[in-house]
Amino acid sequence: MTQQTNRPSGIFEPYMKHYGRTPEEQLEKNKPLMEKLKKWIEKSKAEEISEEEAKAREEYWEEFKKNIDSFRPEGHKLYSEE
Repeated sequence: MTQQTNRPSGIFEPYMKHYGRTPEEQLEKNKPLMEKLKKWIEKSKAEEISEEEAKAREEYWEEFKKNIDSFRPEGHKLYSEE
């Protein structure tokens, strides 16, 4: 069985030093950020926000989705049914 390699080749290789040579190596490289993300998620779950803040976040999220979709062609929207 041959081992899969994720390593990019060609002209982009010098710019892709964060890529692991194997899936296992890539997982090792990702672990510090995965741990940081896990802590961030736990912290945000414990965070209590006001109803006003929750509403502001929801409005921001809806505006964000509209913005993203406005730059995408018909039939390729991410957040709307158009």
